[in-house]
Amino acid sequence: MAGEEEPFVGLIIAAIVAACTIGPWLLSIFATMVYQPRKKKVLLERESASAVTGDSLTNLSKPFGGREIREFKVMMASVVMSPSWVQMWIGGFMSIFGGQINVYTKVIDWARREAKQRLREKVAEAGFDSVVNLRIETTVMSRTNGGKDRTSGVEILVYGTAIKY
Repeated sequence: MAGEEEPFVGLIIAAIVAACTIGPWLLSIFATMVYQPRKKKVLLERESASAVTGDSLTNLSKPFGGREIREFKVMMASVVMSPSWVQMWIGGFMSIFGGQINVYTKVIDWARREAKQRLREKVAEAGFDSVVNLRIETTVMSRTNGGKDRTSGVEILVYGTAIKY
């Protein structure tokens, strides 16, 4: 009886070790190949719905059109995003050669688009018509690992003056 239990225990231990070592990589690959594209598709749909009325965000310092402003308020929105392990590995490999690292560019572009869309939705929900003097701030979040700073994500903050005509 004891001889039959040992292979079973060994299989359980092997499964746990495999899940702990390969599992995070498989999850990262799933996130990169399935989850992120779905989220980007939803963002594109939200952006398309907002585009029907025209883009309400501008970096002009004053609204154009000469209409009277009835109300204004500073509003902001933010998002924190990080590349997956697979994207970090690809980016680290590509940094050996220098030049543009597309996996990072795509994550940052996605984060900026998401932050701007969140601001559009927040402004519309509050009943404002548009945002002027739009500004975008990027903050790199890092962690120290073995004396080296490693980027773990970025925060994109967008803000501006929401106006109601």
